Amino acid sequence: MFRTLKVGLKLLPHVLRLREYRMKTLRGEEVDEKKMYKDAEKLLNALVSLGPAFIKFGQILSVHSDILPEPYLKVLSRLQDDVPPAPWEEVEKILKEDLGEKFYEFEIDPNPISSASIGQVYLAKRKSDGKQVVIKVNRPRIRETAEEDIKIMKSLLPFTRYLMDESFYESLKVIVEDFSKRIFEEMDFTKEEFYMKKIREELADYPDIRIPIPYFSTKRVLVMEYVKGYKVTSEEAKKIVKPSELAYKVFKTFMLMLLEKEYFHADPHPGNIAVDERGNLILYDFGMVGRMDRETRLRLLRAYVALIRLDAIGLVKVLEELGAIQPEADREILAKGVELFLKQFQGVTAETLEVEQFLEAANEVFYRFPLKLPERMSLYIRMTSVLGSTCTQIDPEFNFFVNLQKLIEEEGLVFEAMVSDFRNTIDSAIRKFRLSLLEKPVVIKNKNRLQRIIPTFLVFIAIVYYILSKDSTLALLIGILALVIATVSKE
Repeated sequence: MFRTLKVGLKLLPHVLRLREYRMKTLRGEEVDEKKMYKDAEKLLNALVSLGPAFIKFGQILSVHSDILPEPYLKVLSRLQDDVPPAPWEEVEKILKEDLGEKFYEFEIDPNPISSASIGQVYLAKRKSDGKQVVIKVNRPRIRETAEEDIKIMKSLLPFTRYLMDESFYESLKVIVEDFSKRIFEEMDFTKEEFYMKKIREELADYPDIRIPIPYFSTKRVLVMEYVKGYKVTSEEAKKIVKPSELAYKVFKTFMLMLLEKEYFHADPHPGNIAVDERGNLILYDFGMVGRMDRETRLRLLRAYVALIRLDAIGLVKVLEELGAIQPEADREILAKGVELFLKQFQGVTAETLEVEQFLEAANEVFYRFPLKLPERMSLYIRMTSVLGSTCTQIDPEFNFFVNLQKLIEEEGLVFEAMVSDFRNTIDSAIRKFRLSLLEKPVVIKNKNRLQRIIPTFLVFIAIVYYILSKDSTLALLIGILALVIATVSKE
């Protein structure tokens, strides 16, 4: 109870400030951007002070342009996962419990080589053959701490309904729900072992990409091969591979996983990528992995192609299919708004387009228009955002859009996107046609009206027919039919 009160009181001022900025933006009023950056810094510090679960949550929020303005996105994107290590005595206890007799097969250096909010990583030597391995272990009590904090998030969530608009509340509810599942998946090292094996299989045809071999795992401990390398942004790495080539190699590796494979590594920050002596890429840390079905991948491709061609209608169509448009949104007005957004890039080539400039404009569109970021897409957005930043750190001249265009053309993905778009259009047309063949419901209220009109019409026909033909018999029969229908309709 005390913890819930503490979290609520710490976050309330930030929610109220966000409410003020959001209302002003939606009303089209001017907002003090410098003040917004200062307030975003204060929110970042508040999340850090609340511990690992809130740091992770802040990282997820940093890509949600549907609920946060641009300054908040930029500031929260700096949230780092590095935290001071837990005492070795507490970690050793977990290792003994989970490894059992296997614990005594290793000589473990008690000083971790890295320490994050969820786990700590240690170097060890296998006694039987002297081979070096890496042991990753959950932080002590991390699961219990996360469970408690997620309960607090869920208990505080309903109050945002009274402070913010309905769209903000509904989007935040989905984000919290997804986060409450994802954080526990990240803690489960049996899942990380599974992802390592899967991505090793997917990239088996790329001999210049290395992924450590996982040897053994429990939910809290993962033992894997030690693969030595130089951090991808280090001077040593840039001496082995030319920075421009290295940046493109990293970009291509992660984008191909996203656009062509079932699973993709979703956390390409510099600490998770290295270069060995031969110039091969080494990928580490598979705790954050996304999975994308073929249909969604093709839609993403179509979105990229629509962006490159500045095709507003095509882009809105793909956003609709991805579930990124709020149900109440007027699609026609939205298409006009997106068209205005894209017009500012007319005449701008991929070579001169700044990623920062484009992302700021895109975030503004998501914040102002009735759009939402589908939770299945948030991991992808975060991955591409971190990837762009990593590639720029390797090579300051790296241009995301030039390399995206190059990759799409190299891999023949434009044609695949066009075929997908054509097939989607045909499927949609066939569906509409099939729906038109379904029997329409009978509307009772129109039936009585129709029955009142028919007798009058028949009497009119009988009179006209008699005047023209002088045939009283048929005219009388038509008149009798009109009388019968009139009588039935009154019953």
